[in-house]
Amino acid sequence: MSFRDSALLALLVHIQAHLDEELSLDSLARRAELTPTHLQRSFKLLVGESPREYVERLRLERAAFRLLVHDDSVLEIALDCGFRGPETFSRAFSRNFGVSPSAYRNKARSSQAEVLAATTQSPPADFAISETKIRRLRPSHLAFVRHVGPYEEVPESLFDRLEAWATKRGLDAQRVWMGLGHDAPGTTPAEKLRFDAALQVAAAFDAEGGVGYQYFSGGEFAMTTHVGPYGTLAGAYGQIWPRLMDLPKHRLIGLPAVEIYRTSRVTTSLRLNVTEICLPVQSV
Repeated sequence: MSFRDSALLALLVHIQAHLDEELSLDSLARRAELTPTHLQRSFKLLVGESPREYVERLRLERAAFRLLVHDDSVLEIALDCGFRGPETFSRAFSRNFGVSPSAYRNKARSSQAEVLAATTQSPPADFAISETKIRRLRPSHLAFVRHVGPYEEVPESLFDRLEAWATKRGLDAQRVWMGLGHDAPGTTPAEKLRFDAALQVAAAFDAEGGVGYQYFSGGEFAMTTHVGPYGTLAGAYGQIWPRLMDLPKHRLIGLPAVEIYRTSRVTTSLRLNVTEICLPVQSV
């Protein structure tokens, strides 16, 4: 059995949804219906990291993000991100980031405050954002194509591939386009950022031809409407971030960042686009 792109996508989706659970090489190999040796070799070839390296990096990056936005203890964050105890977590974290979790939290919050102060002093004029409100998004099935690399380099062709895939299968012409950013710039190296160009579909399906399937669980999100070129979305996040640190009765719980594109077709060259920027929150 060859380890096809569709099988890899399915395994990567499983990993990102179960980072707080047991993800040994043997368990992943069983899920992929491969021998551990075959999975190890194929995964390393296609992803550039071994399964263990990949899982640990995602867990550490999730923990780093939560150290920035949560006041939970280091132990609570370690356990929530799939580590068995604080010692194992601290060693792995220090090896990856060069500082202890507590030192990282202090440094990251200080740096974030400086960046936000500079950003909010000069609001850009080439886009506009609405108030941020708490909204509940419904669960949905998604067809997606993954981009790995800088978010600003996500090509329009990913959405074109999804359009061609949906048209070939005679799916409803009413499109709901989404983008899911799974990683935080500044925490995850730019060349490893994961972005899914996604299209809502009616039901689950078997991944094929590089088009994967994932279930979007919905829930409560802090939603802000952005109007302007897609290239200004990064600036919009900078304006939205301070609001998320002071939400009444809610707190930011992490990623992915979900973008809903209010258009019948995603065209990056257009100057006037309406995008709902949604970040997951929970009641406190």
